[in-house]
Amino acid sequence: MRLALFDLDDTLLDGDITGYWNEWLIEQGWIPDTAEYRRTWESHMADYAAGTLDMEAHLAFLLAPLAGRKVQEVAEQVEVFLDSRIMPRLFPGGLAQVAWHREQGHTTVVISASTAQLVAPLARRLGCDAALATELEEQAGRYTGQARGIRTFKEGKLHALREWLGEAQPAETWGYSDSRNDLPLLEAVERPHAIHPDPVLAGIARERGWAMPSWR
Repeated sequence: MRLALFDLDDTLLDGDITGYWNEWLIEQGWIPDTAEYRRTWESHMADYAAGTLDMEAHLAFLLAPLAGRKVQEVAEQVEVFLDSRIMPRLFPGGLAQVAWHREQGHTTVVISASTAQLVAPLARRLGCDAALATELEEQAGRYTGQARGIRTFKEGKLHALREWLGEAQPAETWGYSDSRNDLPLLEAVERPHAIHPDPVLAGIARERGWAMPSWR
């Protein structure tokens, strides 16, 4: 196996899929106090950029609007949302890189801190072999508003990857991300790429001679 790992937000996608999803849910009337929700979101994104995000608090905030919603109802909304808001915002260079890896017969995986109900269907549209993202808890066909399993954030991405690989040992590995939060993942691959990196990751990439292509 030759393995290519792609972060999603600000790497393959121009922006954050969860931020776009939040605005979509506001438009659908699923989030009542929109001003407070947006303030909290902006605060969480500042913490993410600083590398200090409390992921449990973040997930509780993000998943509250889905609590009690039918899984199928959410899935239908996601498909329309992807068509409308996400597909047009994917970086051409990122799509070309995914396609190149697929043409070489490499295994392609989207690995994201965003949640699985968004990441998995997008990865399928890109023809990727798998998506690793934080899963949502379900009960009787409805979302509970809680997350389950490994949180695919910082070192959690490596934990999820190792669990997914099992006994498999890739012969060659590539990694693509924009964020300092993905430093553990980028350090674990043989060919790390800093895509539109934040200032901290850019400094590390320059120091270590990592590739820094632009996909815009």
